[in-house]
Amino acid sequence: MRALVLGPVEVWVGDRQVGLGGPKPRTLLAALLLQPRQVVSVERLIDLIWDESPPQTAGALVHTYVSSLRRAVGKALVTRAPGYLLDVDSDVEQFNKHLTTARQAERAEDPATAITHYQHGLALWRGPALHGVDAQFARGHALGLEESRLSAEEGLGRCELAQNRVEDAITRLSALANAHPAREDTRELLMRAFHRAGRQADALNVYRDAREYLLDELGIEPGEKLRELQTAILNGTLEATPRRTLVVAPAPPVVTTQQVVPHHLPPDISDFIGREEALKQVLSLAEGHDDRTATPTVVVSGFGGAGKSALAVHAAHLLRKSYPDGQLFADLRGAGRDLEPQEVIGRFLDLLGIPGQDQPAAPDERVELYRRTVSDRRLVIVLDNARSEAQVRPLLPGNANCFVIITSRSRLTGLEGAEPIELGFFDSAVSEEMLSRVVGADRIGSEPEAAQRIAELCGGVPLALRAAGAKLLARPHWPLRTLAKRLSDERRRLDELETGDLAIRSSLKLNYSELDAQPRKAFHLLALLDLPDFGAWIAAPLLDISPYDAEDVVEHLVDLRLVDVAGVDQIGRVRYRFHDLVQLFGAEQAADEPGEEVTEAVTRTLSTWLALVETGVKKLPRVTLGLRPRLHTEIEVDPRLRDDVEEDPTGWLHSETGAVVRAVERAHDLGVDELTTTVITSLLSSPFAARNEFANWQRTHEVALRSARERGNRRAEAVLLAGLGQLRYEQDDFAAALTNFQQAAEIAAGIDEAETLAVAYVGMGTVYRDLAEFERARELLDKAIALGDNGVVAAASYGAGAIHRDHGDLAEATRAFERCVELYREQDDQRGEGLALRGLSLCHRAAGTVGEAVALSRDAEQILREAGDELGATYAGQSLAKALLRAGELDGVDDLLAECLEVCTRQRDRFGIALMTRTLGEVALAQRRDDDAAVLLEDALKQWAALGLPIWQARTMRDLAAATGDDEMWSQAKDLFAQLGAREAGELEGLGAEAWRSAL
Repeated sequence: MRALVLGPVEVWVGDRQVGLGGPKPRTLLAALLLQPRQVVSVERLIDLIWDESPPQTAGALVHTYVSSLRRAVGKALVTRAPGYLLDVDSDVEQFNKHLTTARQAERAEDPATAITHYQHGLALWRGPALHGVDAQFARGHALGLEESRLSAEEGLGRCELAQNRVEDAITRLSALANAHPAREDTRELLMRAFHRAGRQADALNVYRDAREYLLDELGIEPGEKLRELQTAILNGTLEATPRRTLVVAPAPPVVTTQQVVPHHLPPDISDFIGREEALKQVLSLAEGHDDRTATPTVVVSGFGGAGKSALAVHAAHLLRKSYPDGQLFADLRGAGRDLEPQEVIGRFLDLLGIPGQDQPAAPDERVELYRRTVSDRRLVIVLDNARSEAQVRPLLPGNANCFVIITSRSRLTGLEGAEPIELGFFDSAVSEEMLSRVVGADRIGSEPEAAQRIAELCGGVPLALRAAGAKLLARPHWPLRTLAKRLSDERRRLDELETGDLAIRSSLKLNYSELDAQPRKAFHLLALLDLPDFGAWIAAPLLDISPYDAEDVVEHLVDLRLVDVAGVDQIGRVRYRFHDLVQLFGAEQAADEPGEEVTEAVTRTLSTWLALVETGVKKLPRVTLGLRPRLHTEIEVDPRLRDDVEEDPTGWLHSETGAVVRAVERAHDLGVDELTTTVITSLLSSPFAARNEFANWQRTHEVALRSARERGNRRAEAVLLAGLGQLRYEQDDFAAALTNFQQAAEIAAGIDEAETLAVAYVGMGTVYRDLAEFERARELLDKAIALGDNGVVAAASYGAGAIHRDHGDLAEATRAFERCVELYREQDDQRGEGLALRGLSLCHRAAGTVGEAVALSRDAEQILREAGDELGATYAGQSLAKALLRAGELDGVDDLLAECLEVCTRQRDRFGIALMTRTLGEVALAQRRDDDAAVLLEDALKQWAALGLPIWQARTMRDLAAATGDDEMWSQAKDLFAQLGAREAGELEGLGAEAWRSAL
């Protein structure tokens, strides 16, 4: 047997590769191989496999992966407290032995032996080490192993040189230097090899390439060894390498005639921070190239207050020595208006020594004079606050001697050849550092949490941070928490961020003033909705325009920096969002909008959202019994919007969920409640339940319930209480679910609302069934069947079948599930059909017809996967595993259940986690792995107890007693089955734990 790590992680027995059972068992193997013949505790393995963020089921999963791995390595994997030990040879150990021997031989001046071992060691590599293992520990070990491999390659090159195999060394070291250009040891060996071959020019080229790479990529000079080697080659002696000072000829002076040298820049700032990368880009572009013919130009764009001007001015000050003929600066929005290019050129010519009376009046002649005047000068020209390309084109010099920095809130993409630099927002660390520099480190350090909160509320905007800092400087007696509290009040935040001429509101008004009526209205309404992100289509119903026109409106807001691009969603559409400060500003300006127009716009948008959600839901599996109030009016939705939904309903719903949840909340805040409950209950029917999005489900229902109660809408209140009951049931909070269902039933009965009452009865019956109160459950389910439509009847029939099965009336249970399958097929409900087939398979398993149980479980799993119900398919996978277990077909069952457990863990399905853990324990019990079985079953028992499900506790106690031989627990399990009237009471009559174990 060979375990391989130097490449893809694999196990081979002879010439046959052994399957490892998936990525997690492979990760477990790697963790054990990297600590050979050492006991690795279960706790340590959990940390390694899940990068120290394990799921709550991690212990059970480790035991499962161990079981999978044992099929590959057999007895080499040993259980030894507190974990496991792997006793197998690996290629890592062989490589390390060869490497050690090679280095010893090299030190003993035996290059031939060293070459042999270097070659044998390197031959073990099949690719990147630990390939296919995506865990933090593996990445760290892979880097260390790769370093050892490169060291071996260099050692082989050294030994080839020692044996005068120069061409072999050059070939090897050239490839190594190209692949790893930062390795100076490789470069040194390659230079020596070229020198040995009489190729001094090539040796010096290696140094030149190394120096260029290190300066460009890392900003550093080569190390001393490499520099001394270059000097030795230049001197003609490789052995003696005295250090010399290289005399670099100074650059020829710039010849200028007597001329005015303008230094027309605003003062630099002493605490420049946070834009180091952007500054590096500007300075790099300014360095220039001798063969350049166009004027190097950079456009710095970004949000108002992002620090564009500060960056431009700071860079211009740093470039004064490189551009000795002066600096020109113009604020193109001076005195609150846009300056005309001719006015700016006149100022520049005056600064360059040409007074106004000597300047031509004709615009084209003035531009010509300006460009002729600067043609032989090296100037930095800063054009601040440019509005458009047309405003700056006449101000660009026509030569490559000057350097132009333009700042603008727009990107000015129409300027040919200009280098764009986009300034984003500061992260929290840079924001706090900037605040510290303005206010003082001691003051910030005395209240770090308040400082962090201030930085957060400034939203990473440098202007806002400076305004906050200035306010704190003006009020040295204020604790930082005072300003933090004042900024937390959204109604006052923009007021607080105004000190002297530092004001976010004034900055935003510059662009806001450019909005025409339609985009201004869109800005107001979108700001009022305050969505976390949104698609451009939202502006269509808000403004009652087409989707294409809506996209143009939103993109215009982007151009003016009033809206940001958030990214691209799952169906390939651009998503947008507001910066917090812009949203507050927009909502503030929206006070001018007539109230009735806001109500109409928001109502129209919610109606459109509802129609689109319903379009998507029709193509998804029905997870809950959906209810919704009737609409008073219908709305016509643009077909292009429906096409987006129908093309990918899952992706569309996933992209829109966060926005629609927030829209529902804002609609309530704005008093627009007509459709709130409708939107929520429509959303409820599938997406939240299918994805276990409990938080959003709860948020929308609580808002809608509050609205329904405020308006006295009893029908909507009953619908929403039933929905909350379904939510609580999915969360395994059975007591809360029962309360909500009972409240819904009471209201529905009082207003003679049969549909909602039937759904509430199904909910209560399902909860009582899980709590093993079978009589009450059956009574309620029968009532639901008498009242409900086919969907309700099918759901109630499923519950009735499960009760018959648990009582041991398998014939009646089979008939109920068969009827359930028929009903769901009549409704073309794939998900319902799949779940009913799973229920039917459990009946056959209980009756001992395991072949039929296996077939039905496979059908159920396939149907549920096709229906898009991942969790339902997982439950079908569990029933398949149990059927295979009863059939004695154990191969692959562990892997199947491990996948099921991972899905339940990801979906936060507590019942599923407990069920999969228990089933894994049953498999271990059948495989006679009593210790593993006991650990898994004890874990499952704790979970059932926490959920308060007695029948599942009894089933798990029965299995645990069989694993441990605990007669007292066996008796307790039998007593509990008898109390519950479960079929297991009869099955265990006269049986002891060992007899039950043998029957598995």
